[in-house]
Amino acid sequence: MDTKPLTIPVPPWAQTELEQVHSYVRESLPETLKSFWDSNGFGLAGFDRQPLRPYLVLLVARHYGCTGDRPLRLAASIHMIHMASLLHDRLGYARKAAGVEEDADQAHHQREALDILLGDFFFSKASRFIVEDGETRIIEEHIQTSLESAEAQARLVSLEKELDKVEPARCFEVVADKVSLLLTLSLRLGAILGKGQKEEEESLAGCGFLLGRMVRILEDLSIWERISHESSAIPPDARFSHPLILLWEKGGKEAWEEAARRLHTSGEQELAGLRATLDEQGYLAASRRTAFAFAEQALGRLAGLPETEELRLLEEAVRFRLGPEQQPGQEVSP
Repeated sequence: MDTKPLTIPVPPWAQTELEQVHSYVRESLPETLKSFWDSNGFGLAGFDRQPLRPYLVLLVARHYGCTGDRPLRLAASIHMIHMASLLHDRLGYARKAAGVEEDADQAHHQREALDILLGDFFFSKASRFIVEDGETRIIEEHIQTSLESAEAQARLVSLEKELDKVEPARCFEVVADKVSLLLTLSLRLGAILGKGQKEEEESLAGCGFLLGRMVRILEDLSIWERISHESSAIPPDARFSHPLILLWEKGGKEAWEEAARRLHTSGEQELAGLRATLDEQGYLAASRRTAFAFAEQALGRLAGLPETEELRLLEEAVRFRLGPEQQPGQEVSP
């Protein structure tokens, strides 16, 4: 498998506007959190390249002729929501990566407290940006997505109690929902900003939902790729990663349970062996094929939209192929 980062080249105008989005994010921070952001924020997974979600807001808004400060601020709000989610999701496994006991290092307790504080701040500030925008539809969509995201997180937590009766495909739906919800909101906000037709808005939202499925699978695959090349923390929900879901479907629940156990109790060498087994048995390749099948479905939702350069760029983003034509520094990440 290709080990390059999952990135998409972006045009110069988007690079400039995404840098402005980052400025809005940092400038919104109180002084007490800026030093923490500068030393840790951009070091988080997914923060080292320009982000996909605000790029989608800007692309769709520009597709309909909407540019300026308003889409930039709403793109920043989407970026803040995503960062809040990343900060909250990484709680609980940073210590495992550092190799320390649950209560052995006070620095980790402090880091987690700051993660919670910064995540809550970003979500609150994103809500403030959206309310200040003032458009009722955008406020309603933000509230609805927040509710559905909380419900998705609750379903993920409850999976532990339902594993005896839940189907493996349902597990993937649960873990993918949070990704799909925010990507759906990103495309929908762009359409609302540009005053797109309702049917076009729904087509774009459907594209975002399917794109979320694809992104989730590619993120899952990147976890398994890192296992082969570096020591890194294993996310708590990695047992529900798409290759392991396929193992459950094809090899049975006992095979999945054994693989899930090895994820969090084994050393680097054994984890690399588990990854090699998944590769040899075709599960990693099958996951990649499924990801691109979702991409094709997402592209189908864009059929019939007015043809513009921004629509072409959106289609390029949906395809998400890794290729030698990408230029360093001009890219977005999932």
